Amino acid sequence: MLSRLQQIILEACVDRGGCCSRRAIAHQLFQASLADERYQQTIVTRSVERLIARGLIVGRGTKTKEKLFIETICVTPAGRRAILGIQKKRQTPLPLKDR
Repeated sequence: MLSRLQQIILEACVDRGGCCSRRAIAHQLFQASLADERYQQTIVTRSVERLIARGLIVGRGTKTKEKLFIETICVTPAGRRAILGIQKKRQTPLPLKDR
């Protein structure tokens, strides 16, 4: 089960052609948020790392001895299938009757 934030991150990547910047997603998510700015980056980073651990996205960036800096994220085929299933569940069916 994916959190709402993880779903938004996956949808944003799919909408932008499969790859997008982590900073652009963070900026888009927290435009009207009341959360403190230093916590916003932490929240997005944790969600992205959890999506990477599940194999739904791939993170690209730089790795130092102590830390990993994710700059760009790309959706894997499993991530595309996951977000497609979520979008299908979210869509309401039309009230049509069979004759």
